[in-house]
Amino acid sequence: RTSKPPIWLKDYVTLSKGKANCSYPLSTCVSYENISDSYATALSSYSTVVEPQSYAEAVKDPKWIEAMKAEISALEENHTWSIVELPAGKVPIGCK
Repeated sequence: RTSKPPIWLKDYVTLSKGKANCSYPLSTCVSYENISDSYATALSSYSTVVEPQSYAEAVKDPKWIEAMKAEISALEENHTWSIVELPAGKVPIGCK
C-alpha cells in the first residue's frame, strides 16, 4: 500500500524522511574539531537561546520585553483583541 501524507498537510511543504534536499551541506566544509575550548564555549553561548520559564523571568530580558510588545502591538493592529477593564465581580482566568 502506498503511504501518503494526511490531506490536512496538503498546503504545507514537508521534508520526506531519508531524502536530503541540501545539495551542499555545511557539514562538508566546516568542522569544529580543532577549535579551542574557550572558542567553543563562546560559540555555544551565542547560539544557545534560553527561553524564560515564567513571565517574571521574561520581563527581566530586554529582548523578551520587545518581543512581548511587538506581539501585543500586532494583536491590536489586527483588531484580534482589545484590552478592557474586568467587569465588577469577575475573576480573571489563569493560564499556563
